[in-house]
Amino acid sequence: MVIGEVGSVSGDSVSTTNDSSSEEEYGKARINDRGRLTIPKELRDELQLEDGTTFKVIREGSDIRLVRQLPELQTLSSGKSQDEWGDEAFRDAGEATFGGR
Repeated sequence: MVIGEVGSVSGDSVSTTNDSSSEEEYGKARINDRGRLTIPKELRDELQLEDGTTFKVIREGSDIRLVRQLPELQTLSSGKSQDEWGDEAFRDAGEATFGGR
């Protein structure tokens, strides 16, 4: 699946796009009188979409594509410099994270 792409709405069907450009249908969706569209629960669960998830709405001809907006990454720091931690701490953290690859 393409990272960040949630799916597209074309006519009454909702589908996702993956790397091979194939589509998987998840049923039908209908816009209500307030302009709200419900994404089928199975798709929300698979993509771990929760209340408050935001999307960029893109028009592609007569289709609509929803792209999940990921939150900004934040840098966390303990306040110590690399000199205070020492080279061993950073090497060990990388090895622990990536398994010494």
